[in-house]
Amino acid sequence: MLKKHLVAYMMPNLAQAIASFGTVALLTRLLSDAEYGRFSLIFTIMTLVHYLVFTWAEAAASRNYAKAKEDGNVADHFATLLGVYLINVGIFVVLAVIVTLLYPAERAAKMALAAAFAGTIVRSALKIALETRRMDLQSMRFALVESFHIIAGLVLTIIGVWLLGYKEQGPFLALLIAAILALIIEGPFIISLAKHGKFNQILAREYLAFGYPIGMGLILTMALNMGDRFLIAGYLGDAKVGIYSAGYQVAARILDIVFAWASSATFPLLVAAYETQNKQAFAQSANNSFALRLGIGAPCALGIALIAAPLCEILIGPSMRGAAIAIVPWIALAGLFAGLSDYFSDAFMLARKAKERMIIMLIPTILNIVLNIILLPKMGINGAVIATVIAFAVGLLLLAILGRRHIIMPIPWLEAAKIAGACLVMTIVVSILPKFGGFVELITKSMGGAIVYGAALVALDFNGAKNKIGDYLRK
Repeated sequence: MLKKHLVAYMMPNLAQAIASFGTVALLTRLLSDAEYGRFSLIFTIMTLVHYLVFTWAEAAASRNYAKAKEDGNVADHFATLLGVYLINVGIFVVLAVIVTLLYPAERAAKMALAAAFAGTIVRSALKIALETRRMDLQSMRFALVESFHIIAGLVLTIIGVWLLGYKEQGPFLALLIAAILALIIEGPFIISLAKHGKFNQILAREYLAFGYPIGMGLILTMALNMGDRFLIAGYLGDAKVGIYSAGYQVAARILDIVFAWASSATFPLLVAAYETQNKQAFAQSANNSFALRLGIGAPCALGIALIAAPLCEILIGPSMRGAAIAIVPWIALAGLFAGLSDYFSDAFMLARKAKERMIIMLIPTILNIVLNIILLPKMGINGAVIATVIAFAVGLLLLAILGRRHIIMPIPWLEAAKIAGACLVMTIVVSILPKFGGFVELITKSMGGAIVYGAALVALDFNGAKNKIGDYLRK
């Protein structure tokens, strides 16, 4: 079953990779450094308000679907979700109008912010529908609709920015239209599930108590990921935000996509095993989840560091490229810490201790802010990079240690050692390959590194690879 979900979830993650890097390549060439910096800041504001208002209901839709289905309470579950969604929309509209009016920017930026907020309303309803598909193990349906949503956003962004000449508002208008198109497909599904159901105040309060700490925790995580951009804007200006965001996007987005793919495939199986109290199945699912995350995340982070120069040559415009190359390896390391932190965060999610996780994440968030305030005036963008790496490392350690009080998330140390050995072999081989520059170097080193890494894992018999390959060949 895991293999089936991994294949299905590869589609939206591949689409996300194409869209993310296509957007970076397009915007860093067509927008000025300052315009791209404003785009990044608006995206951060949009995400912040989304987490503040909508995410708790989306999290409740994901985590409580299995229980509602087991209890025969699906209709009330979705009627309650739709009810709280409409309440959230009312709150969100008020906040969006206030923030848009008070936002200190010119007309184009205000238009971008308004479009971003409108898209958030639509995407939240879409998120509830898609999370339901995912938790119901309808992986192919989820993959098809999500991939359509992502690629439509990219195509419309190209039309808006490149052909129609929109600036920072172009991507947000595109995302709004793409979300509307996807919701037209999935909206009837949610409405049908809520049919004959009744809004349940007790359920709504339970969902709020469960989900709101998750939203607050995501805000803190976002502060680790993107909060430093406001400090960079204050200390160094919008243009530096653009440069930092471009480098950050190249490194962190690759790892975000990899870890999101692994989580999408493994978390529903982890929840199912936990809810049925099957200890053996839970241990197997958890070991698979960690091995998959580290086995893909570690070589990706290392590979990004090794091919930072040709990667940035292709994806980032010339005005931002040089400074971005220097920060990409360190952001890749922070991205690896973030992905592994999500694994240990699952202990809090499964034990319904999201509030405790939120409190724990205050520590690395505050540390990141303090380090940025200290280091930015002295070291510029490099100070923000150092602060990010340290803060994510602290967050990883805290979640791994403190989560054990609720659920022990196992670490397959032998498999982790095999991954480390394969990464070492890959590093040696990639380091001695010639520096062709540009696309040729990128393809040569990434393909060569992947082949060598895979061969090393097989030679080390990672996760029983030799027997699995032998069984496959015999079949």
